[in-house]
Amino acid sequence: MDMEITELQEMVQVARMYYKDGLTQDKIAKEFSISRSSISILLTEAKKRGIVQINILDPMANNEELSAKMEMLFGLEKCIVVPGGTYKEKILLQMVALQAAKFMSEIMSSHTSVGISWGSSCYEFIKAFPTNTELCDIDVVPLIGGSPLLSQEFQLNESVLNFAEKLRGIPTLIYSPGMVDTMEDKKRILDSKYMQSILQSWANLDLAIVGVGRPPKIFDKDNIEYLDSNVLKIVNQSPEIAVGDLCARRFNIKGEFIHCSYNDRLIGIDENGLKNAKKVLALAIGSQKLFSIIGALNTKLLNYLVLDEMTANNIIKTIESHSIEALQ
Repeated sequence: MDMEITELQEMVQVARMYYKDGLTQDKIAKEFSISRSSISILLTEAKKRGIVQINILDPMANNEELSAKMEMLFGLEKCIVVPGGTYKEKILLQMVALQAAKFMSEIMSSHTSVGISWGSSCYEFIKAFPTNTELCDIDVVPLIGGSPLLSQEFQLNESVLNFAEKLRGIPTLIYSPGMVDTMEDKKRILDSKYMQSILQSWANLDLAIVGVGRPPKIFDKDNIEYLDSNVLKIVNQSPEIAVGDLCARRFNIKGEFIHCSYNDRLIGIDENGLKNAKKVLALAIGSQKLFSIIGALNTKLLNYLVLDEMTANNIIKTIESHSIEALQ
């Protein structure tokens, strides 16, 4: 009996090292001073005994139950909840972007206008968008000025060009910074001739595609703290606290855009522009964006939302453990 327990413990340890720690069978064999074939036998036996259960998650699947709950709680036209598993954040974002791109490619129409924001979510969305659609003649417009960040996902003009090519559309580029130093600078830019067509486009969008920006660094903490009722109480009772942003424009947990110098100095589509858009799609992942997504949903600007399963669960858990009215 003791021998069986020892063998079982060894089997569990080998399975953990191989499937969770990512070690090769050769390396595990050296650790246990046994042959590689013995490791292979142990892994096979671990599957037979149910110690190892292979669960293949389909990146194109949708958790219908969670989706329905999200749609009901927030009045969304469509919510897609992507199975999360233990994927790394980048892989999970790519899965969410793939689902969002497939969904939008099926409902978008030719001869329309679409606005796109900066950030990782929108960047991955454009990368995932198929090239073999019949869409054409779509105006693609940046929703915010240029970012000082040099990473690809913040090079919005390049993203606009790539997206327009896939849509067989017409790109509009923006040559303004996303943030200016003074209100005088902002007025000068907005009054300029080249900005007039962009302002007109922002007022007449058929579709806006946005990411949900995470909270400022003050709330960039471990996930467990985001589910703490005291933390929720603080942000709920403090309308000046920004929990996230849409197109860099910050809002609080109740979905109210904050009146502050930061928002005032942005060169980008504002709340009214997003409200006038016929449809708004948002992508977001990760429980670090729990408050961000709740706040974005409370703006009532979103028609479609694509997110991961764990984050959807945490949102619903937060809503159900507090009155919905307290969050709106």
